Amino acid sequence: MCRLLGMMCNDEDLLTCAIAEVAEALKIPASSRPAGTGVAYYQNEEPLLRKRPVPKDSGVEYSQWIENLTSNVLLAHALPAGQQPWKDAQAQPFRFRKWVFGMCGELGGLAEQRETALRRLPEFLARNVQGETEAELMFHLLLNRMFASGTLNDLGVAPETVSRQILECLDDIHSLTRAAPERFVMIVTNGQIMAAACRKLPMHYSHREGIQSCSLHEDSEQQRRLHRRFKGIMLGANLIDPGHEWREVADGSLLTVSHELELRVAQL
Repeated sequence: MCRLLGMMCNDEDLLTCAIAEVAEALKIPASSRPAGTGVAYYQNEEPLLRKRPVPKDSGVEYSQWIENLTSNVLLAHALPAGQQPWKDAQAQPFRFRKWVFGMCGELGGLAEQRETALRRLPEFLARNVQGETEAELMFHLLLNRMFASGTLNDLGVAPETVSRQILECLDDIHSLTRAAPERFVMIVTNGQIMAAACRKLPMHYSHREGIQSCSLHEDSEQQRRLHRRFKGIMLGANLIDPGHEWREVADGSLLTVSHELELRVAQL
């Protein structure tokens, strides 16, 4: 099973504590046959990646995503096992400049239109496509929309602008495949904002206000005070029994998270 998690928060030192609180919802059992994990996070506004294969007959614990990680922003992806062996170039999240992207699901045969899609891209974007996945093609079609509007390098781009570009990207995919993207969840971020969309795959969000219990820090008045001030928003796809901390969004939703941690939900 593919698993996708996006998060933005107000304290880079407490991101791991917040994720530990919802560890059960993020667990991937060995029976789901995860092939590998990928994590994107930001330090000094630069996106960094960790990609690792998962040993055969092993599951994935949340701690494998957040080990020794300090960041206000996280995008994590668990890749299900397939017919092909693990390849770093195929593993998500994908990165281009400040942007990182992850996706679960299917896009209605976009991979079959790979060469046509690449011809629609400017050369500098087409050269960056290393693998053969639909997810990477979708990312670069979205980057192309950003480039066309002059926002590709704009760290201050408005969440609403990225929402519009996602809609334009989905239209581009429709024009390539002659069918609407059928089953997917995608999340994209530049470290300042985050946007996501879903269709026919479950997606949840969790608005975190304070951390009630933490096993990662010593219990002290200072730590309790810092944990009470924590704020964050999590976006998750294909969660297992997410529980009361999470709310499922309607099918066909488009979500944005601002730098000030304001969450908005609209329809595709």
